[in-house]
Amino acid sequence: MHGNVWEWCLDWYGGYENGAVTDPHGAASGAFRVGRGDSWFFSAANCRSAYRFWFLPGIRLYNLGFRLALSSVP
Repeated sequence: MHGNVWEWCLDWYGGYENGAVTDPHGAASGAFRVGRGDSWFFSAANCRSAYRFWFLPGIRLYNLGFRLALSSVP
């Protein structure tokens, strides 16, 4: 899945809590949104979900996409 396009995330870009954290939450607010996973246009070394970058909330790019997810409904 990684490396095709940047994955557009709902998280605000900012620092994480100190120490080891499982499923960390980003900043509560901010000016930039998070993109994860890198894209085909950049280095293969960064094609991983932990790699992130900031994007303006309204930006449109040819290498920026999103993933739809559906949680099960009981």
